Amino acid sequence: MSRPPRFVRARAKPAAALPRTLDIDITELGARGDGIGRHDGQPVFVPCTVPGDHLRVRVDGRKSDGLAATALELLRAGPGRVTPPCRHFGDCGGCALQHLEDGRYGAWKRGQLVTALRRAGFDEALVAPMIAIAPGSRRRATFAFVRRQGELRLGFHARASHQVVDIAECPLLAGPLLDLLPPLRILLRDVVEDGRDGDIVATATETGLDLLIEAEARLDLFDRERLAAFAESADLARLSWRRPGAGMIEPLAHRRPAVVRFAGIGVALPPGSFLQPSPEGEQALACLVLDAVGAAGPVADLFAGCGSFTFPLARKAVVHAVEGDPAAARALKSAADHHGARVSVECRDLAHRPLLAAELKRFQAVVFDPPRVGAAAQAEQLAQAGPPLVVAVSCNPATLARDARTLVQGGYRLIRATPVDQFPWSAHLEAVAVFERQAGGR
Repeated sequence: MSRPPRFVRARAKPAAALPRTLDIDITELGARGDGIGRHDGQPVFVPCTVPGDHLRVRVDGRKSDGLAATALELLRAGPGRVTPPCRHFGDCGGCALQHLEDGRYGAWKRGQLVTALRRAGFDEALVAPMIAIAPGSRRRATFAFVRRQGELRLGFHARASHQVVDIAECPLLAGPLLDLLPPLRILLRDVVEDGRDGDIVATATETGLDLLIEAEARLDLFDRERLAAFAESADLARLSWRRPGAGMIEPLAHRRPAVVRFAGIGVALPPGSFLQPSPEGEQALACLVLDAVGAAGPVADLFAGCGSFTFPLARKAVVHAVEGDPAAARALKSAADHHGARVSVECRDLAHRPLLAAELKRFQAVVFDPPRVGAAAQAEQLAQAGPPLVVAVSCNPATLARDARTLVQGGYRLIRATPVDQFPWSAHLEAVAVFERQAGGR
């Protein structure tokens, strides 16, 4: 009897060993601001480099379809390289491109939106010149802290790391946020147990600083007294605490409401509530939205937050504001009712319960400003039966391009898209895109 054939599993070829060091030329900037060179046909991503740099790098490992590397020695500098304005650049992960000359940086940043829209089938001519917001204007920041062996580090995370870089300066932040750091270090050293870490959301409002500390802590009577005394000495508007994973925010010192104004209407912000990072950036976005909407009304303001677009729009038209966060929706409604604004408010999770085609019929314009994941479900409903005008505000060119394609497939036409750089020297970019429904559209 013949034996059955014997199958032998072929041994997988061992992965090629990574080189330890390379000498490469940087030819372009990637989407996150890394310089990109080539080795054996695959990309090599090197932070803090510019096109034209020739340098020696250490290969740290694989990254997506290429290699991640760290610069060891700059052998020849490329054109456009400048001295970074912050001494923490390269350690702190908050900025990626302080070392790039302004003109080249601006072209790369606008190119983020151009590239995303081009991939979705849109022409570069539809992208307007970029509006740049100056550094030093940021009124809201999330600081990280860690306490280890008695040492307290307070600042921002290192690039792609949980390590906290202790910062003494930051050219992005408004003065009140920077002035807060030295006394805040002393406070945290007193109330945070060794081995703990956390975050602090700090917002400069019109009535003072609003702090939300997110961390595990015992918070005994003496700690609470220290926190209340700090709020008094620093003249905070409010100081709150939230433990990680807990929905409840504990107020520790509420000395006065934390108020911001939108089109002259004061809104008392809930602790940790979303706010555009700078007043100048907020104003730039609002002007673009108002210019696009014009005299159209009534208007739906979707993902409305606390009303940064709602109240400017309400000067011209009746506005229905929809927001998924209950605290923000309550703050918006309270301000609208108090000032008699032409605003109705609905609390609704638009990612899971978008306004349906039948509900959209009463509006002449829709404005939406979703989080980074975009507004896929709402864009589909707008494509089916949206109003004559849609204005999309986005903080992610990729999801904006996806939603734009959905709208165009439903009968809209992209009129223009304007990039707004509220996050200087980073890969983050905002944009306002304007769509009109074409004759004969759905």
